[in-house]
Amino acid sequence: MQKKYLLTGATSGIGLAICNKIISNGDFVYAIGRNSNKIENLYNSSSFEFIEFNLNNTNEIETIFDNLNLDCGKLDGLIHCAGIEETMPLTRYTPDKIFKIFEINVFSAIELLRIFSRKKTSNDGASIILFSSVMGILGQAGKVGYSSTKAALLGLTKSSALELAKRKIRVNALLPGVVKTPMTNNFFSQLDQTQIDNIINMHPLGIGEVDDIVPIVEFLLSNGSRWITGQNIIIDGGYSIH
Repeated sequence: MQKKYLLTGATSGIGLAICNKIISNGDFVYAIGRNSNKIENLYNSSSFEFIEFNLNNTNEIETIFDNLNLDCGKLDGLIHCAGIEETMPLTRYTPDKIFKIFEINVFSAIELLRIFSRKKTSNDGASIILFSSVMGILGQAGKVGYSSTKAALLGLTKSSALELAKRKIRVNALLPGVVKTPMTNNFFSQLDQTQIDNIINMHPLGIGEVDDIVPIVEFLLSNGSRWITGQNIIIDGGYSIH
């Protein structure tokens, strides 16, 4: 039976790779992104529907679910891949700048999870995957805002896993290290070559590819992970063992 998933951050990087995998597996994906031009021409499939939405609008996230066709089957999974990264000294942060990062990385995740967890929206035994980061447990200079949001997702994962276990809904967080994506390219553009080399060298197995992440997502969405919940799963090429 075809499963149905809701995926955020679907227009590039890891999110786009996950979207490809879901479709290639014959399942259906509601793909959320900010710019339809980046993705809608890539697919001509009855297993794909693009939803253009800016997750800054947390008060309007419920409208996403209102427009889903769930009469032929409720959702089997939520993958929250969307997020923003920002690097700046602590002295330059303001409450407004911190709020902007939390709005996308955390507040939207809570709202998506809240609505997804309704019985009319999701099936029992569904799987939720929240993308945190290894920076949520290690931290890094210039990453106060980003690291704080990714740490917050870890608490959300554990608490919601306990709350949703009665419906056998699993909630897990993935904590990648540095992966080659457009977001990483943007981050590297702010650094000199020495700084870039230092980051790469901190990953004993080298920095990752999106294909290093997708199989873990595929597993967590499958029945093979039915006894795994509330976990913070690190995929970082050895970064965190230093």
